[in-house]
Amino acid sequence: MFETMKWKSVYRSGDQNLLKDFYQPCLKHAVTYDRAVGFFSAASLISNLQGISALVNNDGKMRLVIGHPLEKDEYEAVKNGYELKQLLGDLKQRLISVIDECEDVKGNKLVLLSWLISEGRLDVKFACRFKGMYHEKIGIVRDADNQCIVFQGSANETVYALDKGYNAESIMVFKSWESAFEDYAIPCIKGFEELWEGKQKDTVTIDMPSDFYEEISDKIQCTVRPDLSFEQEFITDLDDILINEKEGIRIPEKLNAHDFKLHKHQNEAIKKWWSSDKKGILQLATGSGKTITSLAAASYIFDVRQRLVLIVTVPYKELATQWVSNLKDFTARPIKCWDSKGSWSNELESAIRLFKMGKKDFISIVVVNKTLSSDYFKEAISQINSDDLMVIGDECHNLGAEKVNAALPNAYFKLGLSATPFRSDEDEIDSPFPDLAKERILNYFGEIVDKYTLEDAICDGVLCEYTYHIIPVRLTEEEQELFDQYSLDIAKLMIIQQSSGLDSQQRSRLTALCGQRSMLLGSASEKFIQLKKLAFEIPQDERTHTLFYCGAGKVQGDTNTEDEKVIERASAILNDAGWRTSRFTSEQNANERKIRMEQFEAEVLDGLVSIRVLDEGVDVPVCKRAVIMASTRNPRQYVQRRGRVLRKSVGKEVAEIYDFVVLPNNCSISSSSRSLLDAELERVDDFCLLAVNKFDVENKIRELGMRAENDY
Repeated sequence: MFETMKWKSVYRSGDQNLLKDFYQPCLKHAVTYDRAVGFFSAASLISNLQGISALVNNDGKMRLVIGHPLEKDEYEAVKNGYELKQLLGDLKQRLISVIDECEDVKGNKLVLLSWLISEGRLDVKFACRFKGMYHEKIGIVRDADNQCIVFQGSANETVYALDKGYNAESIMVFKSWESAFEDYAIPCIKGFEELWEGKQKDTVTIDMPSDFYEEISDKIQCTVRPDLSFEQEFITDLDDILINEKEGIRIPEKLNAHDFKLHKHQNEAIKKWWSSDKKGILQLATGSGKTITSLAAASYIFDVRQRLVLIVTVPYKELATQWVSNLKDFTARPIKCWDSKGSWSNELESAIRLFKMGKKDFISIVVVNKTLSSDYFKEAISQINSDDLMVIGDECHNLGAEKVNAALPNAYFKLGLSATPFRSDEDEIDSPFPDLAKERILNYFGEIVDKYTLEDAICDGVLCEYTYHIIPVRLTEEEQELFDQYSLDIAKLMIIQQSSGLDSQQRSRLTALCGQRSMLLGSASEKFIQLKKLAFEIPQDERTHTLFYCGAGKVQGDTNTEDEKVIERASAILNDAGWRTSRFTSEQNANERKIRMEQFEAEVLDGLVSIRVLDEGVDVPVCKRAVIMASTRNPRQYVQRRGRVLRKSVGKEVAEIYDFVVLPNNCSISSSSRSLLDAELERVDDFCLLAVNKFDVENKIRELGMRAENDY
């Protein structure tokens, strides 16, 4: 078949259309397709799917090798045959996220992929190198008559490579029926087979384990060969991608299958930000729609200017993933700048280049704060004119550290988001020293231009109501003694701080003491007694969708046992009581946490047990109950935790909050005991104020003797 067709020896984007003149007719008749590409992106995989769709009609099979850079230690470990569970998890998650993007272009693409994998017709491997990525581009195509075409050149299978209006690309084509094939094509075929078998020097090839393929196949059950119009889709899908990229950011007509309309408080917030020269911070209650508000503001900017680079910076990957999903709702397809640089740098560079050339009017970028601070990212973004740049800083209180604050781009449009932008003066969790972070945040974003409180959100029906339950926890005599000593030492250092200032050693000592006192409260022994009691009190059929917040400390073991983490002890107690729980921590990789969250939402798990990972940005509207074991004095933490459980969800009318409140030992009369009561009472009063059972809570406060007599 191939021999009867007219093929050029060289295809150049300026003279031919690589898509229509080469890829389409070649793959239309293919029965096997071996492809090695360096650039790993959604566009790349989408294009590959379009190509291999023709294989379905021809009962064909494809082998795909994708380049992926490694750190030095990862490279050496893989090279020496050591198992790298974390690396495989990251690679799996990266590929799954790209596949999910493909689904957004055309729903049947995921069906096709699932079917190809389940039928054993598609196999994917990663080619990894240290210091750089596998960047070779080889294609080997065979027809039913075993005639072979080998192509090699600059082109990745991306929109920009294949469409005639973008990159300047070229490929050389070698045909098995011509004499040049032996000299030029056979080495390519040999090289691919060595790559596939992991025999290439200085490059290691990583197989995707079978559980990955099972995971993809489970996404969509497809046992019947998809009925697709391959040839037509091969052209139209790329056109759709290009159109989407040119559309920019738009407010959707529908969101989650419902007509979309901004709430009154969201419109007011945007108006105030706009009138403040499009700079400032929105202090909106957790769960009240900060993300949607900011994206609507960006949409208005783009509507006016028709030219914009939008950067969303976030502290964590989980939050970044949620922003990607939200941006897609607003017709934007963001560049995901986290994980290894090789997974996104080419896409970022290409987008910026096209923007500067005037061939691209909109770019959206989601970046984690760690990447934001990198020299490469800062250099790339510095090419963009400040008048074309908008920065949204989500959970912007994390952007006050000197290094990350200095890395924030020089943008004209700036919007900070946080329910708790700055720490309290009494907050000893972050630091007992002057809040320099606040000054840096205000200098960059500007002042708070709008506030929408939790009370506002509940009154407006944006968040649901809640009941509040105090779980009293008394310090033991030993714990009280330690608490008093920590408090005395802290007080002495604070006096020095206020009078003459502290030297570096004293500052470190003060910070350490504050942390030790906090962990003591977080691991108070009676907490576990009360947790066990509560665990059995909640009926079996009412246990689902519960979040447990633990302290970060350890529980002191006996002379024969090691200290146990609070989260470990709490998890064991819950499991013994018949709860189906799982830990949700930073020690797990992103894919593990994603699976746990899906199990939680589907009621496979009753609860998630966490420390701080759930504090910011993780969207869990189905959660109906929060058990707060951590005795934090940090308003930022307890406000965020309360907001997690107040998000509206189908079937949830009223949420429940159980707060483990630490009280002094009954025998204690120390001044630090009164300070402890005052500190705990500040949080209790805050929670009580808006609770539907506030009068019951006030009676409980009196019963426990938390309020001083002259306060009544």
